[in-house]
Formats: sequence, C-alpha cells, structure tokens
Amino acid sequence: MDPVTVRSQWNANARSWTDLTRAGFDVYRDLVNTPAFLRMLPDIDGLVGLDVGCGEAHNTRLVRRAGGRVVGVDVAERFVAAAAAVDSTREHVVGDTGNLPFAEATFDFVTAFMSLMDVSDPDVALTEAVRVLRPGGFVQFSVVHPVNNTARRRWINVDGERWGLAIGDYFVTGWSTDRWTFNAAPEDVRARHELFTVSSQRRTIAGWLNAVAGAGLILEEVAEPCADEDVARHSPKIADTRIVPYFLIVRARKPS
Repeated sequence: MDPVTVRSQWNANARSWTDLTRAGFDVYRDLVNTPAFLRMLPDIDGLVGLDVGCGEAHNTRLVRRAGGRVVGVDVAERFVAAAAAVDSTREHVVGDTGNLPFAEATFDFVTAFMSLMDVSDPDVALTEAVRVLRPGGFVQFSVVHPVNNTARRRWINVDGERWGLAIGDYFVTGWSTDRWTFNAAPEDVRARHELFTVSSQRRTIAGWLNAVAGAGLILEEVAEPCADEDVARHSPKIADTRIVPYFLIVRARKPS
C-alpha cells in the first residue's frame, strides 16, 4: 500500500475518529482490547517507549499512566495535532512506520494498538520497531483477529441472538478497503460524520507470527481477549466478543 494513500486516508478520518472515540463510542477498544493490552504489558515504570500509530493518543496516554515515558508517532498530521492539543507537554511526532524518525536503540519498548494492519507495510514497520529498540526491549501490538477479518463473513443468528460466525476465504490475504463507523454511536451522531475509509491488510495468524519471527523478535506471549461475563452483561454491544475473538495481541522481545 502506498504510504501517501495511507496518510491521506487517516488525515481524512482524523476529525470524526477523534470526536467519536473521545465521546466513548469505540466500545470494543475501551472495554475489550485496551484493558487486555494493558494487563499483558510488562512493568514499564521508568522505561522509555514509542507508541506506533498513536492516532489522537488515547492509548498513549494510558501507557504513560502505567509509568512509561512514551513518545507517540503517527503518519497523519491531523491526529498528531489532536494529540498535542490534549497534552502539549508530551512528545507527539509525525512519522512513517516504514522510516521511523528515531535513531537505533532509542527505546525500551514499542507499542502498537490496532495499527499494524493499517500501515503501508507491516513487515517493514516491525523491522523498524526492532531497529529503534534497545537490546532486550520488547514490542507489543494488537491487530484485528484474523478469523474475524476474512473476505467472507456472516453472523449466524438463532432465536434473534448471535450464535456463531461463519467465515470463508481465511487464506485469501492482502489489502482491502472498507468504509465503516462506530455502531455504538447513536444514529443522529453518526449522521453528522462521514464514514471512515480504512485500507488494511488481511493476514492469517501464521502470517502475523511469522512476521514477528522474520523481524528477529522472540515471541513471549499471545492473547485473544474477550469481554468477561459482567462486562458483557452491562455492555451487550460487545457480548459477541465471547463468541469469536475480535483481537489478537502479541508481545515479542529483541534478543539481548
């Protein structure tokens, strides 16, 4: 995927994305992916980190609260401006994941919340993450779970409730472009915003894990989070994460 196209898409998405996520409508992120990601994160107190594809820096701010001194980097200037408007005392940088604007061995860790499948070249992005990591540092990222991101996909309903997910073309990989928004937002709110246009790369589970190995990283932990019973009961919109995984979280370490 052309980096210029990726930048253009995310700059176009930035205003609506920022408004809707800050209003609390990205419920799958807020209730499932991000809490699981932070639980899996090792102790980062006092460490220096890089958050790749930081967007408007919601998750960057959460990682900072966990004790890390974190720089946020994003390809979209409008996202970086939105991040700086909330926290001007922290560093937010415009940069392409294919050529990160940092020296070798700058960071103790790299995070990427739901961004690697949307960058211009995920393999190069992982190689760049390894380059800016100090020996012994780690990369932790989340992506859309490959079994929930297939070219053919249809929910199976029984008695009016979601029962299972039928998928096909799991092994058909490559780029796809979709238009969508956060369905948790009320209809009148959605009507005030354009749909997001997002190009992302479909990969199998093996494809993602082999990319990690190909970058020279040593796999440490993998998670497929779902909402627990209490969260699903109080927030039924995300109860379907108990039927099929929505997210894959991976942590791997650069050899010492």
